[in-house]
Amino acid sequence: MAATLSSTVNQAQGSFIGATKENQRIAIEIKDFRGQSVIADLEQAIGQYTLYQLLLSRIEPERELYLAITDTIYSNIFNEPIGELVITEMPLKLIIINLKTVEVIQWIPTRPIEK
Repeated sequence: MAATLSSTVNQAQGSFIGATKENQRIAIEIKDFRGQSVIADLEQAIGQYTLYQLLLSRIEPERELYLAITDTIYSNIFNEPIGELVITEMPLKLIIINLKTVEVIQWIPTRPIEK
């Protein structure tokens, strides 16, 4: 999967792509978080992720959606309380990408919501 993704990461930032991971069909929304407000970028990413998830459930329900972000964004946002809240409370699947090596360094599946 890293090879498939790596050839398109630099060209596809801020895009939506389809891919295959092992025998699983996935969709990847790649976000770059380059706005003036990290919170606004996070809100937009969550909104787009939710919309894409709704659309995929209708047209390709077997395809799983992932939000791809850089390792820097993950460290700066998703390791902070607000990012941890998003990961904990939302059915959000993440792919962490290292832009220097242009490869996937971590897959984070949806965490179950505990109530």
